Amino acid sequence: GPHQQQVRGGPAPLPGSPPENAADGDPATAFRAAEEPRPGAGDGEGDGSGDELVLRLPRARSLAAVTVQSEPGADTRAAVEAHVPGEGWRRLGTLSDRGWTEVETGGLRADAVRLAWQDGSKAPVIHELTPWYSDSPGAGLELSREEANAVIGGEPAAVGARLTGHRPTDVRGRLTVRAPEGFTVRAPRRVTLQRGVPATPEIEISAGKDVRPGTYRIPVTLTAEGESLRRTLTVRAYPPTGGPDLARGARTASSADETEDFPASAATDGDPETRWSSPSKDGQWLRVELDRPARIGEVRLHWQEAYASRYRVQVSADGRDWSTAATVRDGRGGRETVRMDAPAGTCYVRVVADERATRFGVSLWSVEAYAVLEPEGERD
Repeated sequence: GPHQQQVRGGPAPLPGSPPENAADGDPATAFRAAEEPRPGAGDGEGDGSGDELVLRLPRARSLAAVTVQSEPGADTRAAVEAHVPGEGWRRLGTLSDRGWTEVETGGLRADAVRLAWQDGSKAPVIHELTPWYSDSPGAGLELSREEANAVIGGEPAAVGARLTGHRPTDVRGRLTVRAPEGFTVRAPRRVTLQRGVPATPEIEISAGKDVRPGTYRIPVTLTAEGESLRRTLTVRAYPPTGGPDLARGARTASSADETEDFPASAATDGDPETRWSSPSKDGQWLRVELDRPARIGEVRLHWQEAYASRYRVQVSADGRDWSTAATVRDGRGGRETVRMDAPAGTCYVRVVADERATRFGVSLWSVEAYAVLEPEGERD
């Protein structure tokens, strides 16, 4: 959690249960003291040296509330206090023995909160000490990725959203995805964000058959408590592909082969047991010469365990002048489908492994290439 490094205090903890556990965002962990606190130790300056648990905030903030999750029935006794800059510690309330304490703070500006142990307390057990702020947005919005591909008239692009509530009470919000004409969107409109429980809805964006190939920027907005948070999703709409694998049996060359047992031709021979493998350095490439010119829309790669984490698919009409048709910055290995819309005169396709994911070279069981399906009436 963001406060992990700022928690200090005592008594000394049991092994594996340090004070940081009280602000790690995980209620399953806890600060567990090895002994009872020293009486009256909590009246000091709150520097965390005495028997108190102090959470320093990165800077002074407006607090809406402070919550404490303690161990029910453990007889932990403490005052809940906030440190007001220039003024000192102010008591907000006392710890409930039922395991859940919440004190409203009404926007009080503070730069630390603490539990000051009281006389008669047993060895403290604190699961979470959480400040809730009123000077920041009531909710958060993140997307699982910022770029996605949609096939025109085909499968939708699916992107996960992560919505978080930053208030001590539920936050109600509205999720808006504004897609251009021809696209359809499936996503929840209204969301209720519970404290500490992120909502993870999926956003599906389909490109209708009349959408033109290209790149579209689609705003995703979460509106809550009168404030709007906005992220932009870049959707690339690609034409549908089909027909035979144009790389099957094609002439194939490489920058270099690891050994003669792993030749470039093994990636296009249609045999699932053979593979091409490169020497152990970045920038290695595999080139396929197509039997006839084609408008390439899809390249499928089947990596062995040695894959590229960053690579480009390039195309050429003559094998000399190359243009990049697609760039993959987060290659994950296994079977990967790379979409593009390469010119109709493409005769060569090249995969350039800019960055290896392992210390070995890169190795491909297969490379397949498929042409764009031309609309009825446009075919020869």
